[in-house]
Amino acid sequence: MEVAGMEGVHQDVDDITVDFLKLIIEKDTGEEEIDVKDFHVERATEAGENFATIVYRIQASYICSCDGLRTNREAVYIGKFLPVQPKHRETLQQIHLFEREVVVYNDLIQTMINLQKEKLRREDILMPDVPRCIYANDESTPIAAVIMEDLCGKGFRLADKYQGLQPDEVRLLMKAYGQFHALGVLVDRHTEFSSRPIFCENALEKLPEFGDMLRNGLEIVWKVLENISGQEENARRVTNYIKRVDGGRDRFFQLIGAKGRLQTFIHGDCWCNNMMFRYDPDTRAPVGIRILDLQDVAYGNPCRDLLEFLYCSTSKETRKETPAFFKLYYDTLVATAQSLGITLEYSYQDFQKDVEEREEFGFLMAMLGIPRSNLFSEL
Repeated sequence: MEVAGMEGVHQDVDDITVDFLKLIIEKDTGEEEIDVKDFHVERATEAGENFATIVYRIQASYICSCDGLRTNREAVYIGKFLPVQPKHRETLQQIHLFEREVVVYNDLIQTMINLQKEKLRREDILMPDVPRCIYANDESTPIAAVIMEDLCGKGFRLADKYQGLQPDEVRLLMKAYGQFHALGVLVDRHTEFSSRPIFCENALEKLPEFGDMLRNGLEIVWKVLENISGQEENARRVTNYIKRVDGGRDRFFQLIGAKGRLQTFIHGDCWCNNMMFRYDPDTRAPVGIRILDLQDVAYGNPCRDLLEFLYCSTSKETRKETPAFFKLYYDTLVATAQSLGITLEYSYQDFQKDVEEREEFGFLMAMLGIPRSNLFSEL
């Protein structure tokens, strides 16, 4: 086995074996009697990019026996693995991020699909815009990992996080979230998933440093504004806010816990590093989207998703189109729910009220984003 790109990383991938890859390829392709010739593993993300898990790209060469013929084939996957560093692994397990993503892929996403087949007898299954998962397991036997399709090989890439999402990208995301949230309502109407503790808890509540992170973000903004001519009034407003909410920790969780007028399953980690887009090669317009990192999926009000990415991943110029973005989201949500046999008692006015009551949450998420970039920076 060859491990490329980083020295000393072999300990992270010792569990990736020929037998394990044989299992993955057979699950993925349905092929039998395959013979893995060799494979290559490299880091798919760089240290310091704020990913809680270790992410690898795995390339395998194998021989498939079909109709008496032996054919050479290639397979490429993206794998997420628990960090080997004891402190990081303990933190991840304490807040159940890895476990939650496994549950989402194995249970929630699969139920979204199965309910359409079994309850609705649909042939045209509406698939959520998430990567196709081949294997998800949080136990050490045979290996704790989430193995997914390689989206880069299908033309998907991350948006420019320094530029922020552009209007065409936001419109795709609005449709994707409208469909995902409607599928979440479908699951909620037919199962007891919403009562599962893993979907009700918030991982950040278990991080003792969270309150300091949020306060630090607010104070950084206050100090920056204080030193910009003409921003004295905004600096004063921020420092008054810090005092009024005592750093913001309790207020943050109060906003998360507010149910609002609609409850469903939400992404919960909506910023531009957690989505990939496919672009038309000629026009460069975005034509496809996949929502990544389902480790914070929760049961809550869908406006949390919308406000987080608008505050954390868009420019002031893009946000000028927010009313049109929200209308597109709402229309997609309602139309998708109707196609699933669900009538939502959730008017556009109800939606607007939910947004208004949670705008402060979007602001706090933006403040949290300032110091949290260092939370997993050593991974």
